Amino acid sequence: MLRHRPIHAVLLDVGNTLLHFDCERIAGILATHGFATTPHAIRVAEYAAKGALDRVLASAARDDGTALDPVLRASYFETVLAGLGVLPGEIVPMLATLAQHNRERSLWSVAEPDAASVLRALVARGFVLGVVSNADGRVEADLERSGLRPYLTAVVDSHVVGVEKPDPRIFTIALERLGVRPERAIHVGDIVGIDVRGARRAGVEPVLMDPLGCYPGSVDCPRISCLADLLGLVPGRARPS
Repeated sequence: MLRHRPIHAVLLDVGNTLLHFDCERIAGILATHGFATTPHAIRVAEYAAKGALDRVLASAARDDGTALDPVLRASYFETVLAGLGVLPGEIVPMLATLAQHNRERSLWSVAEPDAASVLRALVARGFVLGVVSNADGRVEADLERSGLRPYLTAVVDSHVVGVEKPDPRIFTIALERLGVRPERAIHVGDIVGIDVRGARRAGVEPVLMDPLGCYPGSVDCPRISCLADLLGLVPGRARPS
């Protein structure tokens, strides 16, 4: 449960929080390399990648606010493929194809069917909403395309502002744009080492998006399995008397 305090703002990650990995599309891409898998298997393998990234961040003390490097980014996708059973010698060409497809159209492109209605309900309850995303400069356009941008007061893309989670400064940028103090905000994201630790370093209470309910390791914050769960977690903002 959330700590008992008034919440005025909800910050949200994009990848696998507002817009999810297009597992069907990825399965089709891998099939062009002769590798057969299922969308569900890809979702499960992604959990292994999140756990591996958490371990690297923890062992390297990368939750201290420093930026992620290209090696860590690449290892995430390599771990997904390894978790699917792709042989080491086959991973590199598959990574290249996935990267090409992601450049052409983001692999994180699937919104939950009720995403717009959940965001609309949160706004109607008096919350201001903002995005804090480690991205490549396309987040705003992706959110426009998905129909979610109108509900968001601020969109902070790490590529645009030059700082990324878990650095607390990216949360500070979003909070300043929303005009909300850290203790009056929550942040919803899907990776402990990036979203949970980053939010806490900024003084923001984290919520973990855990769709399959099997995030590896211990998680000491509230979890939700879908965006609609937020409506029970933050029932409404208190109105001034």
